[in-house]
Amino acid sequence: MKLIRLYSIIIICSLFSFPAFAQDEKAIEKSLVDCFKKRIAYNDSIMQPYNIDFDHGGFTDDSGRAVIPKAPIAPVDTNLANRVLYYTNKFPVTIKMDFQLLRTQDVNIMTSDDSLFRIYVWEEQHTLVRHAYRSVFQFKTGSKVKSCLLPHADTAITGAEQAFFDAIYTLVVNNKTYYLATYVNKYTSRNREEGIKVFAIDSANVKGKEKYWLNDTVHLFKTKTGLHNELSYKYDVIASGDAGSDNGIEYDTTAMSFEIPIVTETGKMTESHIRYKFNGQYFERVEEEKPKTTKPAVKKKKKVSH
Repeated sequence: MKLIRLYSIIIICSLFSFPAFAQDEKAIEKSLVDCFKKRIAYNDSIMQPYNIDFDHGGFTDDSGRAVIPKAPIAPVDTNLANRVLYYTNKFPVTIKMDFQLLRTQDVNIMTSDDSLFRIYVWEEQHTLVRHAYRSVFQFKTGSKVKSCLLPHADTAITGAEQAFFDAIYTLVVNNKTYYLATYVNKYTSRNREEGIKVFAIDSANVKGKEKYWLNDTVHLFKTKTGLHNELSYKYDVIASGDAGSDNGIEYDTTAMSFEIPIVTETGKMTESHIRYKFNGQYFERVEEEKPKTTKPAVKKKKKVSH
């Protein structure tokens, strides 16, 4: 067991050691691509002897007995996130790089219309019994570029921390820019959650120095329970049938509104929707129920399926 752990540590360190010299764009992308490829190869070698029991959330051997993998997978995913954080913090040019090769490694990269906010998201492999994703958020103010993980995951009212973000919309109000990011959580093969979350780039002068950060606690959604940073709904894919096959929150940039489907207590998604519209201060429910008969004037950016 000690030899396995030592071998795993050596592998992990060799995959994710950081170079101390400047990199050009091709070298940066190659390093990240190699990192993802080695992560997949390493995890595949660890998981090869096991089967995944999606229904019961565990690993089994060929005889069907529950087992626990003997080598670590989670540290590899954590170090991979650290590598993405390193490059997106260290090299400002990354916020405008296309990363065509990196995208071939199932990394979804979304950039806001003003090119100041970007999300990198990929599926982690240490939770193979369910779909969990890791996101790195990159943002720019002036000539400075920074990146971070979800800043305040503990404040989320839903599961946005491990969700798959699939689109970014931009809302500008009184010279203040807000970013509306939609996401999906796939808890099991049939239980899902979809939502929308608000981000903003904030700054302040602290002791003569300009400080800036990504704010994900902006409360723009007003409901009966108060003001919130995000809204979501959960549903049963199988029970929803055709209604569940065309799901997802689509923000209408012209009308500054979006709709959330009404879901029954049994998890069945109905064809009725609740509409939220921006009133100058926040998004507020404007209609109790409305059959969704027409598509929004402006469609959501194309999703990347996982």
